[in-house]
Amino acid sequence: MTDRLAAVEQAIARDPNDYLAWHERGTLLFAMGRMAEALASYDRVIAIEPRLAEPHDNRGLVLQRLQRYGEAVEAHGAAIARNPRFALAYLRRAMALREFGRFREALRDAEQAVALQPDSPLVHNGRGVLRDDLGDAEAAIEDFRVALRLAPGFAEARNNLGNALHALGRYQEALVEFDAAIAARPGYPEALGNRGLALHELGRFDEAMAAYDAALRGQPGAAETRKRRAMLHLLRGDFAAGWQDYDHAVAASRARQRANGQAPVPRWWEGQPLQGRSILVSEPNGLGDLLQYWRFIPVLQAMGARVGCAGPASMRRLLEGSPWRVDWVEPADAAGFDFQTHLWSVPRLLRIDADAIPAPVPYLRSEPAAEARWAGLVEHGCINIGINWQGKPGRRIDAGRSIPLAAFLPLARVPGVRLVSLQRKVGLEQLKALPEGMEVVDPGSGFDAGGDAFVDTAALMASLDLVVSSDSAVAHLAGAMGRPTWLAIKAVPEWRWMLGRDHTPWYPTMRLFRQPRAGDWDSVFAAMAQALRAGDTRLPDGSA
Repeated sequence: MTDRLAAVEQAIARDPNDYLAWHERGTLLFAMGRMAEALASYDRVIAIEPRLAEPHDNRGLVLQRLQRYGEAVEAHGAAIARNPRFALAYLRRAMALREFGRFREALRDAEQAVALQPDSPLVHNGRGVLRDDLGDAEAAIEDFRVALRLAPGFAEARNNLGNALHALGRYQEALVEFDAAIAARPGYPEALGNRGLALHELGRFDEAMAAYDAALRGQPGAAETRKRRAMLHLLRGDFAAGWQDYDHAVAASRARQRANGQAPVPRWWEGQPLQGRSILVSEPNGLGDLLQYWRFIPVLQAMGARVGCAGPASMRRLLEGSPWRVDWVEPADAAGFDFQTHLWSVPRLLRIDADAIPAPVPYLRSEPAAEARWAGLVEHGCINIGINWQGKPGRRIDAGRSIPLAAFLPLARVPGVRLVSLQRKVGLEQLKALPEGMEVVDPGSGFDAGGDAFVDTAALMASLDLVVSSDSAVAHLAGAMGRPTWLAIKAVPEWRWMLGRDHTPWYPTMRLFRQPRAGDWDSVFAAMAQALRAGDTRLPDGSA
């Protein structure tokens, strides 16, 4: 390749306007990983002959490698403008749009690529990726299988098929596909990392760690694999190794942010001193995480910071019931802060370990007026148990965590137990199909129906004897309020619940009931029912 590059550069020296030589130079430099020089070569081609589509498209590929995705979208668009039947340019623009989360717009481009070139395995693979991004794993699987029929040795499509199967919880099938991808391309880092995730979900933790290690040997800067290995370390209780891996993953995000322009407010990347400074917090990972990590607000304030929150408006009323004063800020008004951070990053930056998690429960409380409004649902002389069985559907993180309402039947059969629904919005249709002998009190359509989330849920919890929940935001609320809580978790849970323990340092009043094997909720609720019959409602620390 070096000899060919030298020959091409000699041709350019003889004729500086030889755009074909400039184009080949760009292609060679791209293959050699010399992206800045490749970009300059394609720019030269376009300056000499701007009507050609291919140099614009190749320029877009270079810009994607440089993580300059906005410019890449424009470059692929310029190629399409010059050749509206350029299928691969549509596909490549789709991949650039994907980097901004513009999945539906990207899918339209991928659909156009398939229409223009239906016998191309590349375009079917690309459309499958976008369908998978949009949560349509079944359709994605069809695309990947078409790509593999057209090109049986297509390692990327095999890897992507494994990802789609994984999204459906078909971990063993996914593992087969990842192994096939690695057989087609030995040492394939992405497939090795995905293999590690499948093994993780199957509870084969040592094998998962080995797969992550192998993936990172081949691609040390792979941020997603670093995050996955971090989660496995954290799940096993090795917080030091977990935070170290997260540091590497965040460094990759930091590099990407630099490539795409600085944020209006600097990130608190390194845990800089906060005395006399201001910091804006947010939490992108859902309401449960916001409730869990709210405990770190006083930690930041103790470091001398003024703390603002750019959180969902629906959570403001509940969170203002905490003991800590926080300035609520619209995202558009963030410019006055010295730093910003996601709340989940705080324990990493401060190197919190399992023995040093601040757990000042209760740090959230209910409103007395709301308590009075819902107290009538509680019946004296019974064990009133609030139940929650389903998280937000459509989120991949919810796979395996939500529970069929009928699985709570063993609790309903315990003498003196009265079940009260804490479920909001989703999953309520299950109340109309209860098994024989099971009753659940439904608070009705007005329960937390307004714009303020969890205000009624918190009020009802305050009067209940016990909360039994799936791994959802309701469980975090109960824990943050210091309510006696039993959490039903899947065999391989989120890292925060760790392994082999019936308690959690995050919530002192929470007791964990674990599936002995994937999908086995019957054993979980049989154990809960046995504890109830035996009067064993002690807290994890042994207190009543």
